[in-house]
Amino acid sequence: MTFTPDDVFTLASDIGDYPNFIKFISAVRIKEEHIHKGIRILLAEVRIRYQFIRERFSTHVHLNAQERTVEVKLARGPFRKLNNSWRIHALDDGSSFVEFKVDYELNIPFLSQLLRTREDRAAASIMRAFERRAAERFQPVGGPSEDMEAQIKTIKGL
Repeated sequence: MTFTPDDVFTLASDIGDYPNFIKFISAVRIKEEHIHKGIRILLAEVRIRYQFIRERFSTHVHLNAQERTVEVKLARGPFRKLNNSWRIHALDDGSSFVEFKVDYELNIPFLSQLLRTREDRAAASIMRAFERRAAERFQPVGGPSEDMEAQIKTIKGL
């Protein structure tokens, strides 16, 4: 992303803003918040609306500003499992390489299978929504760089 790692972390950790730019999230409510060993920990209730699906679930969110990571784990809801993570890395030009992962399984296998068929499109849609929101809130940085792919390979451990 062509935004600083701190800006991308700020955006990723502002989960209360998600309903304003991610179309299937209809509401977010922070039910608890505290800091433990420098990590901000939230209990967040999220409401989603996608076609005929309307659900509510709660997650534990760990926001580590120092390492620019966001870790999300299921607290309660219609999932057997839900894990989501953001890792935001600085590139030499001041921009960011974002590792975004989601691992989930719904309690209803049919719905889980249905959503898996759209998984890649959904992840790409989410990242585009974050990029558009970042462009509204922050100044872009960096530019085309020949060594960017080498940096990303190094980050990925390739």
